[in-house]
Amino acid sequence: MRQNECTIKGVVSKGRQVGRTLGFPTANLYLQSCFPILDLGVYGVKVFWRGNQYYGAMNVGFRPTFEYGHHVSYEIHLLDFHEDLYDEELIVDVCFYVRQEKKFSHLNELKGQLYNDVAYVKKQFGLIETTDLKNNFGGRVDTVEWPIPIGLDWRKR
Repeated sequence: MRQNECTIKGVVSKGRQVGRTLGFPTANLYLQSCFPILDLGVYGVKVFWRGNQYYGAMNVGFRPTFEYGHHVSYEIHLLDFHEDLYDEELIVDVCFYVRQEKKFSHLNELKGQLYNDVAYVKKQFGLIETTDLKNNFGGRVDTVEWPIPIGLDWRKR
């Protein structure tokens, strides 16, 4: 795993809450200042809030499965987190790239990929062992495209 690619800061705003209905609630981040250009896709992140550190998976993109507009969104699913973050400021260290953003044909396909992304992020952060993946995620990690870590250096763009 590479060191932090960059750090972003923003305030959580209320979204359409689609992730919540899929079992993956997200904090929709409204960025407050200049930020680096990130490739569209999913990232492993560390999130700092009220002096605590949390791990998460962040999607940067246009949400093509839902066709929600033309601006880039920053949505973070915090792992094992169940608190209200609306109007709270978060500092996010972008640690590694997981996969490209893609459009899914069905919500079940998207949900399977989200399980897969979370498993990969947990594995990369050392939160679970490789042998625990099937046990923790009901075997879903073999049913959808396995994320591939891609070297990313946004400073060279």
